[in-house]
Amino acid sequence: MTISIRTETDEMDPNKHIVLPAGGGTDVLGVVFDEQGAIPSRGRFAAWSPKAHTRKNIAGFFDTLDEAATAIGALYDAPAEPAPPKDTDPTWRTLKGVTAPFTVYAHETGGRLHPAGDRTQPTGKAITIVSLAMRHGLRYGHTADGREISFAGAATKCWVGPAAT
Repeated sequence: MTISIRTETDEMDPNKHIVLPAGGGTDVLGVVFDEQGAIPSRGRFAAWSPKAHTRKNIAGFFDTLDEAATAIGALYDAPAEPAPPKDTDPTWRTLKGVTAPFTVYAHETGGRLHPAGDRTQPTGKAITIVSLAMRHGLRYGHTADGREISFAGAATKCWVGPAAT
């Protein structure tokens, strides 16, 4: 799907038409030059755009201004739809690339928290980790109430989900 466009005539040079997004903004998508029949065999309007991957970024030569502007607009994608909401289901993964706060499933043994080790389904209770730290090659997480959970190593896998809001 191509972007919607509009053209404006350059105030300094009336033979130059600037192609802009239709929704507003000043990002120049390209320029259409009115060559007024300088070389009749190739069309009157030369379309230029930085997105045209040709020699000197020429998008082509066209008989009408609308054709030239449309060719420039076709080089650009329409704005993307809003991103779908983030997945709230926990995933079995390492903590590489995870930033606090996040939720991890854990169980308590002897007053200490440990990540739930069942890789088939989340077990234990969901706790929110507010900070992560590395000490001596081991990764530690801290909860809001100051409790510490050891993830045993940098590549330990556990059930990780987004932070509860």
